[in-house]
Amino acid sequence: MELQSKHQAQTLSEFELNLLEKEYFFLQTTIEDYNKQIWIIKALGISGTGAVIALTLQQKLGAIALIGCSIPLFFWILESQWKHFQRGFYPRIVEIESILTTDCGLRSPQIYGGWTHSLKRTTKPKRRGYLWDGLLNPSVFISYLLEIFFLILLGAIAPHIGK
Repeated sequence: MELQSKHQAQTLSEFELNLLEKEYFFLQTTIEDYNKQIWIIKALGISGTGAVIALTLQQKLGAIALIGCSIPLFFWILESQWKHFQRGFYPRIVEIESILTTDCGLRSPQIYGGWTHSLKRTTKPKRRGYLWDGLLNPSVFISYLLEIFFLILLGAIAPHIGK
């Protein structure tokens, strides 16, 4: 009887490891899928800004560029929501990596842990929430602020171009 319960415990442990492995790689794939969507959002935002720039230069109306600032603002908010949702998966990734390395004594997987270590980042964010994970996340807002700054600058100089 004792041998049978040991075998069941070992089987359950293998079963749990198998589930953790599947969950871990599912979460990694989900995070990558979010990244693909985020790149599409960025590309659409930059394309929209490019169209505003072309129209501003053609019409030489600074107001077009200033109104066009709404395009990167819209895509900034959209991308920040996706980034916030994506970051919701990170704590579970960290937890699974900890279970596999600390509790099970395995050396891998360490996809997220290795990435954060190589970039000298902590796996525990200093702040949480939509504002910090999304809207004020540097990987999100920097490109949009640059677009807005450029459009404002273009809006100021557009009437003077070609005079």
